Amino acid sequence: MFGEPVTASAALLAGLLSFFSPCILPLIPSYFCFITGLSLDQMAEAANSGIRRRVITMTVTYVLGFSLVFILMGASATLVGNIFTTYKVWLRIIGGLLIIFLGLHLLGVLKIRWLEMDKRLSSNQAPTHLFGVFLVGMAFGAGWSPCIGPMLGSILIMASNQETVTQGMGLLSLFSLGLALPFLLLSFFIDFLLKFIRRTVRWTGYIHKIAGGLLVVMGALLLTDKLYLLSF
Repeated sequence: MFGEPVTASAALLAGLLSFFSPCILPLIPSYFCFITGLSLDQMAEAANSGIRRRVITMTVTYVLGFSLVFILMGASATLVGNIFTTYKVWLRIIGGLLIIFLGLHLLGVLKIRWLEMDKRLSSNQAPTHLFGVFLVGMAFGAGWSPCIGPMLGSILIMASNQETVTQGMGLLSLFSLGLALPFLLLSFFIDFLLKFIRRTVRWTGYIHKIAGGLLVVMGALLLTDKLYLLSF
């Protein structure tokens, strides 16, 4: 379901690195306040079982919302890739070039303005029920797409080269899992949220450089049809 082990690992890692993008990491406190309807002071009282349960429940629902958006993207990418199966080699070459291009953007060698933007849902009221939080998760998933474009775009390109729609969905499921894990972890340890953010934001630039380097390598291997070398 998840394709080759190499591509599966790359999808999971890409999702994890996407969490550290400028449109996600610095705004984590705001996201948690919005989806839970609680203030940071209230969430700091995580010893209160009722507050902890609410934070975890809302976070899981939120994660499911944005995961659905990414998984549907994976299904669409694979479907389109299969339609053009005759041109699979050219799609692989073009895809490899695009991944290298996106990697150079993260490294700062190239600047692509639309990849540095994101559309955020704004509202004065937090969602008050689970379905509302689920819809918000879907909205943010769609809004994050331009901002986490280099990582997400690379996995979508890999999904388009999968043989079945199920494999493409599997890759994007792993991408979503990688992005979701930090959210879920923070929801269990919400009282450490602010400390985590303060210590991690300073490393965002370095994480971007690492992600960019990985994309360039991955793109070069895909371009030359030697992605299997990563398994060694």
